[in-house]
Amino acid sequence: MLTAPERPYATRAVREERLPFRVRLAAAPQDVERAVEIRASAYARHLPHVGEALRNAEKEDFRPDVLLLIAERKLDRRPIGSMRLEPNFSGPLRVEGETTLPARFRNKRLVETTRLGVDNGIAGTLVMAALVKAAFEICSAAGIDYGIAVGRRSVGEIFRSMCFDVVDGPVRMSYSQRTLFWVFAIPTLEWEGRLRERDHFYFDFMARTEHPDIDIDYARVFEAFAMP
Repeated sequence: MLTAPERPYATRAVREERLPFRVRLAAAPQDVERAVEIRASAYARHLPHVGEALRNAEKEDFRPDVLLLIAERKLDRRPIGSMRLEPNFSGPLRVEGETTLPARFRNKRLVETTRLGVDNGIAGTLVMAALVKAAFEICSAAGIDYGIAVGRRSVGEIFRSMCFDVVDGPVRMSYSQRTLFWVFAIPTLEWEGRLRERDHFYFDFMARTEHPDIDIDYARVFEAFAMP
């Protein structure tokens, strides 16, 4: 039986930082509702037609092999961010219904991060960083080879800055009202090194800082991702 994993970073942590919010896995139907709330609100700011379509939960939110991350304020538990992690263990990724991934992804353990949504403003930037860190640590613990992400042009610039490779695009995604998106990927084992080489601020946030408020139930992770 797997237990909580070791830190996935080669770099030693030099500080501990408390966040004004917690990041955890959704554990109840009410959590899904709260994730849908922040997701629809976030998409509506930039893509109103997509935001309107996301006011209800999707079937992927209830799949047993899918993990839903939520960020909630400590003050009042208001949802301020969410992200969904969808693996390819039981079937193709959602994005593979829209485009063909290159051969290097064949027979690899993949996780597609979907429906990322955060509050607006500076606080949202920190929430996104925490969700990304949680997703990376989950993927590292579960032996994921590549993280896959899709994003519109403006979000794509963020993924590029985070050292993701451009895989394809623009592609009209049927599950986002035919909006143009780009497809990005990052090799899990290379990400820390890429961030360090670029002196990206995520390197300090992720590798050199401990965040006890990112509190992941790894028993759930290993169960969902069918690990012994």
